[in-house]
Amino acid sequence: MSAIDLQTEIVQMIKDESDTSILEAIRTLLYRVRQGQVDDDFSAEDIAELDRRRASRLSGESKGHTAEESVRMLRAAQARDEAP
Repeated sequence: MSAIDLQTEIVQMIKDESDTSILEAIRTLLYRVRQGQVDDDFSAEDIAELDRRRASRLSGESKGHTAEESVRMLRAAQARDEAP
């Protein structure tokens, strides 16, 4: 996909987006890229750990959770912690 195709797709997605938190995140990301600050977010060790986790997930050794599953698991853990 060319840069022009990507720009066109992104512009259309942004035009259709009404969630201000998403739009602010996009603005922040673009600002940080222009300032050269993106690479400061993750260390080499962080990237290596993310790569290991991705490989584990792709191999089937581990699995991800949907947002709903994550919320359910957190609530269950909170209920266990609050039980006498």
